[in-house]
Amino acid sequence: AIVINNPSNPFGSVYSAEHLMAVLEVAKRHCVPIIADEIYEHMVFPGHKYHPLASLSTDVPILSCSGITKRFLVPGWRTGWVIIHDRNNIFGEEIRNGLRKLTMRFIGTNTLVQGALPKILSDTPESFFSDTINSLQAQAQLAFELFSEIPGLKPSMPQGTLYMMVAINMKRFPMISSTLDFVQKLITEESVFSLPGDCFGYPNYIRVTTTIPMSEIQEACQRISLFCGRHYSESPMDEQRQV
Repeated sequence: AIVINNPSNPFGSVYSAEHLMAVLEVAKRHCVPIIADEIYEHMVFPGHKYHPLASLSTDVPILSCSGITKRFLVPGWRTGWVIIHDRNNIFGEEIRNGLRKLTMRFIGTNTLVQGALPKILSDTPESFFSDTINSLQAQAQLAFELFSEIPGLKPSMPQGTLYMMVAINMKRFPMISSTLDFVQKLITEESVFSLPGDCFGYPNYIRVTTTIPMSEIQEACQRISLFCGRHYSESPMDEQRQV
């Protein structure tokens, strides 16, 4: 199966309909289903449009995965679902039976959360969601501006979600051996935690979370700036080796 995460973690990309149609064409050509991780479907910044993958497909079978943990800001609740989109019954009963068995193997959501879920879905005001998105976008914009001022770093402005990826010009940090070394030294020296991009297949990046208040984003970026200032070199690492 093809696995697609849209909107994406870690970059916060929101894929266009054209891009998704191209993915569907590949799946159709090779006769493979798609698992669509759409947990961030409601966390899209203004100016960008989210397209549910199943709404674009007429023949490719899709398993759409989502839940309440991100949209309702309750990550510890672990409440989600899988929706089967299979207009031509390509999955048959085998996949459906497999999903039923899978739900019995894992520890389910506690009964209190299950009981509250209908009211959560029906009674949460739209203002809660719009306020959340506006806050996330403002915090991401602030982080983007502050990271852009730090020598050796280049942030990517997300189109949604609650993460940001920041590229590191490792040649400018000759005393740091890897992204993991960067992350470890940063938390040791400045008590600021980030994830190495290697976790997601992107070396020379770090992933930061943009859910914290503005004041904490400013302090974190100030500490990262101090850290980079101590380790940054105007001469690329290759030039230092030649000397």
